[in-house]
Amino acid sequence: MLNRILQIWKAKDLRKNILFVLAMLVIFRFAAHIPIPGVNLEALRDFLRPIKF
Repeated sequence: MLNRILQIWKAKDLRKNILFVLAMLVIFRFAAHIPIPGVNLEALRDFLRPIKF
């Protein structure tokens, strides 16, 4: 399995694609914490709160 991962990593195009996807995931996670002006945070919390039966 480690051999297969090393083969994938040595391929320049696959390595480039993997790094791009990882970078996009990191950017998305950071951007998810940026507040948006005009959004009522209390209403958003109520909307996302799980329903308790």
